[in-house]
Amino acid sequence: MSIDLIKKIREATGLPLKDIKKAVDEFGSDSEEKIIDHLRKQGILKKDARSDRQTDNGRVFAYVHEGRIGVMLELKCETDFVARSDSFIELGNDLGLHIAAYRPMYVSPDQAPMEYIEKELEISRSQLVLDGKSSEMIEKILVGKKTKILEENAALKQQFLKNPNITIEERITEVSIVTGEKIEFTKFVIYVLS
Repeated sequence: MSIDLIKKIREATGLPLKDIKKAVDEFGSDSEEKIIDHLRKQGILKKDARSDRQTDNGRVFAYVHEGRIGVMLELKCETDFVARSDSFIELGNDLGLHIAAYRPMYVSPDQAPMEYIEKELEISRSQLVLDGKSSEMIEKILVGKKTKILEENAALKQQFLKNPNITIEERITEVSIVTGEKIEFTKFVIYVLS
């Protein structure tokens, strides 16, 4: 059994050494990727198993694009070890880049300012009335419109800049599975040179 292999898996996943050693012994392979896949299949790297854990560690990330737009964000995890890992740092940097490019208004739909949503829905309602839609039809359209507004402006629901096939939320889940820890994207702020 290679100590270097165990160290690499520990760095990539953040799992306890005993779990990694057991997986290496059981799987009998020197492939880091295959062992991590094996751990995932065993459910050891399962996101839902971490949902009740506390995220008391993490980092604040800063991204500045051409000196004209800046983003600061908070990304939290369970341990200082994962906060220093390459995959966590890469995620934080990618989120900064994404936010600078797409400029979401809030992290998740439940953080949406209701006055903004109500204003947008009122504008849509006025347009639909001018288009001659029935009140029944207007109400149905507005339900869909509200969901769309909430999701389009929520960072977690946006398509990830570096891989449009997944959302930011799914990208965070991927890193959470790799690190073996709960990861939370909690807040951000955007500064734009005016």
